Amino acid sequence: MVPKEEYTWCFACGKENPIGLKLQFAVDENSCTTTFTPKREHQSYDGRMHGGLISTLLDETMGNYIHLYEKKVAYTAKMEVRFRQPVLIGEKVQVVATVKKRKGRLIEMAGQIIKKDGSIAAEADAKMMYEGE
Repeated sequence: MVPKEEYTWCFACGKENPIGLKLQFAVDENSCTTTFTPKREHQSYDGRMHGGLISTLLDETMGNYIHLYEKKVAYTAKMEVRFRQPVLIGEKVQVVATVKKRKGRLIEMAGQIIKKDGSIAAEADAKMMYEGE
């Protein structure tokens, strides 16, 4: 199955989703990247971004490499996230996903959330499974 060019109601990147994150991705043969600045409605404890949404940023950026570059559909089979330091509300971060390994229907990805000073706020490893190959 070849994915649609655009999913307008996707929580991460859908342009029509009123509560979505509205992410815009850049992709090349090696990586997928996006930036995000959390707002007050994205917080957990005062002034800090919710960890579930940090995980969402990582998951969506890794998945969009497959969707945008390979033009395939894949689903997250397993994802492990390590939180290193908080992402503060109003702090613009960069999210980067890269391919680690491919084997059959499985693609292993790595993701990082990088702060302006270059430090890593969170990182993830994921195993993504291609649909129906």
